[in-house]
Amino acid sequence: MSIQPKTAPALSEAEKRLRTIVIKAPVVFFALDANGIFTLSEGRALQKLGLQPGQVVGQSVFQLYGSYSEMIQHVRRALSGEEFSAVDELPELGLCFEVHWAPIRAEDGSLAGTIGVAVDISERKRNERARHEAETLYRSLVEQLSAVTYIAELGVEGEWLFVSPQIESLLGYSPQEWLSNAANWIENVHPEDRELVTGAERAAQEGKRFRAEYRMFRRDGKMLWINDSGSLVPGPDGRQLLHGVLLDVTEQKQLQTRLANTERMEAVGQLASGVAHDFNNLLTIIKGYSSMLMERNQEGPDARAAFEIQQAADRAASLTHQLLAFSRRQTLQPRVLDLNAIVRGLEKMLRRVLSENVDVAIHTAPDIVFVKADPVQMEQVLLNLVVNARDAMPRGGRLTITTASTEVSKGYGQDETLVRAGSYVTLSVGDDGVGMDAATRARIFEPFFTTKEVGKGTGLGLATVYGIIKQSSGHIEVESEPGRGTIFRVSLPRVEQEPAAVRKTTMAETQKRGTGTILLAEDEPLLRELGETILRQSGYTVITAPSTEEIKTLLTTYSGKIDLLLTDVVMPGMSGPELVRIVRERWPKIRVLYMSGYADDEIEDLDRDAGFLQKPFTPSDLTAKIAEVLAT
Repeated sequence: MSIQPKTAPALSEAEKRLRTIVIKAPVVFFALDANGIFTLSEGRALQKLGLQPGQVVGQSVFQLYGSYSEMIQHVRRALSGEEFSAVDELPELGLCFEVHWAPIRAEDGSLAGTIGVAVDISERKRNERARHEAETLYRSLVEQLSAVTYIAELGVEGEWLFVSPQIESLLGYSPQEWLSNAANWIENVHPEDRELVTGAERAAQEGKRFRAEYRMFRRDGKMLWINDSGSLVPGPDGRQLLHGVLLDVTEQKQLQTRLANTERMEAVGQLASGVAHDFNNLLTIIKGYSSMLMERNQEGPDARAAFEIQQAADRAASLTHQLLAFSRRQTLQPRVLDLNAIVRGLEKMLRRVLSENVDVAIHTAPDIVFVKADPVQMEQVLLNLVVNARDAMPRGGRLTITTASTEVSKGYGQDETLVRAGSYVTLSVGDDGVGMDAATRARIFEPFFTTKEVGKGTGLGLATVYGIIKQSSGHIEVESEPGRGTIFRVSLPRVEQEPAAVRKTTMAETQKRGTGTILLAEDEPLLRELGETILRQSGYTVITAPSTEEIKTLLTTYSGKIDLLLTDVVMPGMSGPELVRIVRERWPKIRVLYMSGYADDEIEDLDRDAGFLQKPFTPSDLTAKIAEVLAT
């Protein structure tokens, strides 16, 4: 009687369970013989390949998958007896399998084939690829931004965990250099701004958004303005990390500063213009009546007093001219002129202005071309620069005045500092005096800024020069260092035409009796009375109007002829050009002469054929100008 093994049924049951597991497992179980013929093909994942269990048994793997070169390489490795894992992709099916290979050996130990388990990792691969693409896109975006992104611990001595490559272009440190010494980053912050940064850090620790704007020093010592903002984000270990952005806002800061300076200059300019306008009205009255006194009694005891009044009024008018030039509302009378002639014409006066211990050297280039500017204002520019140079040499020195032709091949600067490409004539005034530091150079053209003692300077000289040159479409540059003197270079665009001969008003013209009717529109009573007196004495019939309302009434009630309208640039409730328009509706051929303490752009824009007389003026100035306008 034979004894049956007791383990056979148990083994059979195990095989059944194993087969059930293989069939239902979401993988592919397969085996190949030594020639690459499938001897096993099971598993639920076969469905993704469009196969049924056992369907490929007896077929060659080389024939079925010969088009997948990488997979065939893996098969050959496995059939050589190697045990390994590899990834095989089937792009046409959108599938990717991770395959684990192991050799099959016969009872004698020889290689009989290979067995493998293929796990579908298509979804994982897609996720990895999407994450990689997202990371690549994010990295690309971060690296293309002009800003620096960073991740750091809170606190000025906290560790920096990440910084983008832009840190090198911003501050001059590579990311590795910055991270290796990031705990000392606060040392790169301007000392005056460190408390501000510390305060922002404290606010962030209290749960607020980190935000600060401060100055930092680059590796090369250059100072930048940085806008630093960020938010707290929990890190992998639960600690709060600051995710932030550093943005270079130096240019915006500079623009803000220029804008603030421009607005301040504009505000002061408007104030100066208004003051000069009102002051010129008073000076016109003073000059008018003092001139009339001198004409009536040229040899009398009061003639000298009237003359001194005239002289004082002229000096006061010079001051208002400076205010108007600074505010850029000065009425320029530009004409083609030779800068050499301006320099030579003022040479004697300039030498009288300078002290004896100042040597003067004047070098005028013989080949310079002409410029278009107001000659009186250019004389004022030269005089102001010379006086400024004299004051910079209290112990004496050397002052050099030169003229030269210059070329600017490429424009540079912007807004107030814009210099256009072109040909220029340059007037330079240099001294070997005390010089200026950078802080002083930055403010020299500001109105009322002066380094002189109280009572020894108004601070309007260089501001006036700046205003005149800008009005004349030129530019001015300064070169100076402490102890090494200063050079101012004034450049005006050159013009091709020749200077025209200046026509002077003759005595006969100023004393010539006038005829015709003049409508005088002036809201200032004393000026209106003075004007009426001057015009009546000169032979004109005068109709006065103190306001636009009275002028409108006059238009409907006066039936006679009016030859000339003499009006202020601005009348209460209406501008001069607007007044001219309604008057010309009644008298189309009427001549117009504007008078004002400052010039208004509307005159040039709306009434180019009108005459203009700058206040303050004398009676002879007024009558000569009226005769000129009526004669055109």
